[in-house]
Amino acid sequence: MLSKLLKYDLKWIYKAVIVFYALSLIFALIGRGLSLIENSLLFGIISKVCYGIVIAMLISAMINNLMRVWARVVRNMYKDESYLTHTLPIEKSKIYLSKFLAAIITMFTTVLVSAICLAICYYSQENIEFLKSMLEIAATTYNSSVIGLLISILFVFFLEMVFILMVGVVGIIIGHKSNDNKIVKSIVYAFAMYMVTQVVSVILVALFALFNPNIMNLLNTVDIVPIDVIKSLMYGANILYLIYVIVYYFIGKKQFEKGVNVD
Repeated sequence: MLSKLLKYDLKWIYKAVIVFYALSLIFALIGRGLSLIENSLLFGIISKVCYGIVIAMLISAMINNLMRVWARVVRNMYKDESYLTHTLPIEKSKIYLSKFLAAIITMFTTVLVSAICLAICYYSQENIEFLKSMLEIAATTYNSSVIGLLISILFVFFLEMVFILMVGVVGIIIGHKSNDNKIVKSIVYAFAMYMVTQVVSVILVALFALFNPNIMNLLNTVDIVPIDVIKSLMYGANILYLIYVIVYYFIGKKQFEKGVNVD
C-alpha cells in the first residue's frame, strides 16, 4: 500500500514540475546548440536568451516542487481527498512516510535536473579553467577537483531544500490542528521553526568557534584557514542538516499520529 501511495504522490507532484524540467532541458539544448555556431551575433544573443529562460525554468521548478509537496500534504491529508485517505487500510505513519519520501525524491530530481541543465549550458574547458581560477583556494582546501567541489555544494543545497520542505510539512500538520485560520497558522509555525533552527545553527557555530581558534579566525578574518577546518565545517553542515531533517520528520510523524482535524 505504501508503494501505491507513493506512486500517486509522485504522480501528482511531478504533473506540474516535470513541465519545467522539460522546458529547462529543451532550452538548455537549444541554447548550447546555437552557441556552437561561430561568428554569429544573432545566434549568440538567442543562445544567451535561452540560457536566461533555463535559469527561470529551474527556479520555477524549485518553487513548484516546494509548493506541490506542501499542497499535496494539505489536499491529501486535510481537504476533501483526506476522507478517502484516512479510510485506507494503512497506518497514519505510512501515509506520512509516503509524503516524506515523495519530498525527498522530487527534490533530488529537481536538483539533479538543475545540475544537468547548467552543465549543458555552461560546461566547457574554458569555463572549467575559469572556475579553477575563481575557486582555486576552495578547491585546494577541499583537496578535490572543481567538479567535486560543485557536487559537494549541490549536496549541501539539496539537504537544505529538504530541510525547508520538512519545516513546511511540520508547520502544516501543527497548523491544521487549529479550528480556524489553519493556513495562516501553518505559515506562522513553519516560519517560527525555520528561524529557531537557524538561531540554533548560529549558536552551535559560535560555541564551536569558542573552542577552536581557527573557526574564530574564519568568522573574524579573511585569512586562509587550515584544510581540516574547512572540511570539518562542510561535514558539520551536512550532519547538521541531516539531523534537522530527521528531527522534523519525527516531530511531524508524532503530531500527525495524534489525530487529524479534517476540513
